[in-house]
Amino acid sequence: MSIIRRQMRETSEHLDDPYIGGVEYHDPTRCPVCGVVYNKKRWQFIDEKDIKLSDENDYIAEAKCPACRKIEDHYVMGIVELSGDFILLHRDEAMNLIKNEEAREMEKNPLGRIIGIEEKEGKIYIETTNEALALRLGRALFKTYKGSIEYKFSESQKLVRVVWRRD
Repeated sequence: MSIIRRQMRETSEHLDDPYIGGVEYHDPTRCPVCGVVYNKKRWQFIDEKDIKLSDENDYIAEAKCPACRKIEDHYVMGIVELSGDFILLHRDEAMNLIKNEEAREMEKNPLGRIIGIEEKEGKIYIETTNEALALRLGRALFKTYKGSIEYKFSESQKLVRVVWRRD
């Protein structure tokens, strides 16, 4: 039988993403690393030909998006830890699920990305650029493979650790 435990953050309002708040981007701006475009106050994957320039915004600026900056700085906001015999036996299948969930998240939020995947001491660690992707990965693993899952939210910074296990 599976156990789901959650520790909810009560004071999340005061925790902001330092890579999003406080930075003013020209509208429109294209990220030279990944190609995502800041247009109409949103980051989105769109073709530059679809951007309507106005007299006041008559050019497309270039600047790294928050996700590319986080990846470059290795600023992790989500950690998913996978452990147990099951994950070692079904690693490739689970990694396909992880990559598919990342692609789905990027359709909704282009700034939600995997920073890195590391295998160490029989566990797999997945680092993400935001909390939402880490939570999404944990939910997908639990829904698909069952097991046990635990969500741990930091009280001092915007960070979540998702611990999934199945023996």
